[in-house]
Amino acid sequence: MSVEPREGPEGSVFRIRGRGWRPHRRVEVVYGVYCRPDQACIAIAYIAHLKTNRRGGFSFRVRAGQAEPGDKERRITSGSGFTFSQRKVTRKPNYRVILPGASGRG
Repeated sequence: MSVEPREGPEGSVFRIRGRGWRPHRRVEVVYGVYCRPDQACIAIAYIAHLKTNRRGGFSFRVRAGQAEPGDKERRITSGSGFTFSQRKVTRKPNYRVILPGASGRG
């Protein structure tokens, strides 16, 4: 899932709410630096992690603009191009290999 907060004046804080994710699991957030729509951005990727609640939901706050004093304490992230993903765990089946036995006749 990708989100690009552009509706609102620069400096606005958006709350992104996720629902229907795997409960009590980590969600990876990848995003870039904030730049205005008319500017070219440098290609730097930041990675953050959050954890879903028992219902598979989360809340993540982002600022459309440069970080402001106190944002870290208020858990507000500044950036753009937010992509949320949750790793799907696949497990190998538990099995035992049985080789055909040699009859020992010869």
